[in-house]
Amino acid sequence: MMSTEAESDALPAVYALIWKASDCGDAADEAFADRIPRIMAWLRTLKAGGHLVACGGGAFEEPAGGITLIRADSPEHALELDQNPLNEIGQTELFVWDVYHADLQTNLSAFE
Repeated sequence: MMSTEAESDALPAVYALIWKASDCGDAADEAFADRIPRIMAWLRTLKAGGHLVACGGGAFEEPAGGITLIRADSPEHALELDQNPLNEIGQTELFVWDVYHADLQTNLSAFE
């Protein structure tokens, strides 16, 4: 079945999982560092499933935070994919970002 022009021009929604730590300081930094192997495993799972668009942290004022951009079928699916171990020491808000233009060059080799 051929897709219509409108369907082929449509860009998918990207879901932004914005995480913020509950606390700050040395204990929070250590709790974050302890979860890094599990975070990387989660990101590899997202990438393997074709869901990972981008991720990163920085430029957040205290407490620490980060963002993970994912592709999902719905907001409910995005919440199912949010298995971030950092949710144990903070919380994530979900935002739906409609994509109007994207020409991303991705280098996700760290998650292979």
